[in-house]
Order: sequence, then C-alpha cells, then structure tokens
Amino acid sequence: MFTNNLREIFEEELALQIEQCETMFVDTNTQVNSIGDEVGMIPIVLEGSIKVFRPDSKGLEVPIYFINPNQSCVISFNSIYNNLKTTAIARTVKPTKIVVVTPEKSNLWFDKYKSWRDFVLKMYSSRLNELVEQLGITSNQKNKIEIQQNKITESIRYAKRIQNAVFPDENFFSNLGCEHFIFFKPRDIVSGDFYWMSKDENGKIIIAVADATGHGVPGAFMSMLGIAFLNEIKDIISNTEHSPAYFLDKLRNKVKESLKQTGKNDEAKDGMDIAFCVVDMKNNVLQFSGAHNPLYFIKNNSNQIDELKADRQPIGIHLKEKPFTNQEIKIEKGDVFYLFSDGFNDQFGGEKGGKYKSKRFKSFLFSIRNENLENQKLLIENEFNKWKGDIEQIDDVLVMGIKI
Repeated sequence: MFTNNLREIFEEELALQIEQCETMFVDTNTQVNSIGDEVGMIPIVLEGSIKVFRPDSKGLEVPIYFINPNQSCVISFNSIYNNLKTTAIARTVKPTKIVVVTPEKSNLWFDKYKSWRDFVLKMYSSRLNELVEQLGITSNQKNKIEIQQNKITESIRYAKRIQNAVFPDENFFSNLGCEHFIFFKPRDIVSGDFYWMSKDENGKIIIAVADATGHGVPGAFMSMLGIAFLNEIKDIISNTEHSPAYFLDKLRNKVKESLKQTGKNDEAKDGMDIAFCVVDMKNNVLQFSGAHNPLYFIKNNSNQIDELKADRQPIGIHLKEKPFTNQEIKIEKGDVFYLFSDGFNDQFGGEKGGKYKSKRFKSFLFSIRNENLENQKLLIENEFNKWKGDIEQIDDVLVMGIKI
C-alpha cells in the first residue's frame, strides 16, 4: 500500500492501477542499471533513496540527482519518450522500496491521466530547478577558485621578485670589461634554472649555470638552495685555492645533506645539473667541471667549436658517485665560451616535432660566432622561438655567452 502523500498525488482510478504494479525491495548499494541499457521500467520510490550519477573520465562518480520518496527518474522518462538507451547509472544508497511502472503503462497514463502528466512535468521542473541551483553553486565555486588562483599567482610573482633579487647583477661582467649575454627564458613564472657569479680573493671569476630538478615552484626552491650553498661554499674557502671540481664535490655534499639523501630506493632523487668554471684573467687559464652540463668554447679565429665534457653524474645522490673531474684550458682575448642548461636542446619543435638536440645547438652557435654577443642573444632567442613554433615550452631555458 502507498503512503498517504503518494495517494494525494494521483487521482483514485490511477492510484488503484499503480497499486497493482510490481513492488521491489532493493538492498543498500545495489546498482539498478548500467549506462547503455534499454529502459525497462520507471521507478517510483516509496521508501529509501536512489543515487543517479555518471562516471567521469577517471571513473569517479559525478552525482546528477537523488530519487527520494514520492519521486521518480527523469532520465527514465526521457529515455522512454524519446526511445533512447539510459545515459546514467542508478544505485541505492539505503534500503529502498520502489513501484515498477512499465514503459507501456507510463505512455498510456500520460495520455489518459492529468495527474500522471502533472507528476512527470513536476519531476522535470524539480530536476531543472536543482540543475539551475547546482550551476549557481558551481559558478560560486568557480569564482572562489579563480580568487584562489589569483592569490597563488600573485604569491608566485612575488617569489619571482625574490628569486631575481638573489641572481647576480648582469653588470658583474660589464664591470670586468667582458662582453656577454644571458638568454634566460623560464617555462613558468619562476625557474629551476639559475646562474651564479662571483669573484674570489685572487681576482678569479667564478661562473655557474645550473638546472635544478623540476621547473616552476619546486625547481625555484632547489635553485634558491643551490645559490645559497654556492655562496656558503665560497665564503668557507675564500682564502684558499680550490678548483671547480672541489666546488662541485662540496655542493653535492650540501645537497645530499639538506635533502637527507642516503641512497634508499624510496627517497627523493632531487638535485641539479651544473656547468661550473673559474676564469683566471691574469694567467689566461679557464678551469671547468660539470655535472651533466658541458662547456662549449670557440677560440679566437678558430674554425671549430670545442667542448669540455661534463661528468655523467648529478649534484645529488647517484648510484656510482665519484669525485668530479677538473679540466683546464689556456684562453686568450677574443675567445668565447658558452654555459647552458638542457632546456634549449630538449625543446620539441621543427617540421617533425623532434628535440633540438646538442649537435644542432653546437652547430648553430658556431654559425653565429662572428656576431657580437648582443646580436648572438637575439639570434639564439629567434632560433628557439622559430624551432618551438606553436609547441608548448617544456622546460626552463638558460644560455650564457662570455667573450674574453
């Protein structure tokens, strides 16, 4: 027998017919149908509740509505009247008692009984109002999300100001009388790539170009650590002679210690790649050591571009660690050398959408060797943008060129 509320909905003749329909008792968490099923009934809930939902692309349930006592399913009505298969899943959320109305009876009653037509239209109106309300909630949530995103973006922009403040002043080279350029193009607002420059007690110029793990905010944190550690190491050894390789050994120890890296399988393998050199202008000597990142140089009036290779190990935990290698070359006025991260070489683009790669990069640098370094920076930027085209930038990009 029906509740008094349901009896009040339908006229007496229709109510008697509905009482003769099949009644079902369904346990909690029982799926009533699947997407794509033929609609075989229209349920009227007498007791309990049914959740109607669709799964999203990740398989998560996106609720559409709940069918509570004295209500029915709009999607079932729509499927029957338009001869469609069901587009949602129905599942009970508590023990539920329903009346089963066949499609044939529903169609007959819609034509014959005003109370059934009113019932169906009321269900549509109710669900429409719920949808409008939900859209309003969604709109408010969207506004809240946009406000949060703006706050986060402003925080990151402020972090960029801090990061830029700890980067060395480009006038560093100008004060030394060296022609130079720095092409720096972060993928996001802040960068995992960074450069560091200093001068020791003996007048030697110390230069580093590094690529910290990741990009964006995580990379920026690592870059700040790297700059802080390099400053700390320089202060500790300020009155002694030490090679670039010694710097990198000390930097690796600092990174491992701060990130608590011991070699366990489940720990973070964060760190950085770096090209590090010391330029002795008095004795015309350049020393270099690198972690993955090499140094390219073109001797004055040379017909080739040469490379000082880096060790194949990072600044951070590594399975087969060894002391970093120190290399030394003689330099003279007019020589040019380049330090860089891997962002340029790894960028996808060109006609086939492949990586730029080091061979092409080395060849391009040699092709622009006769240009002054200011023009070289413009040409490098144009080359990167031309290669990238409409493809998204995948990493931070940093290229530094210095002419003796």
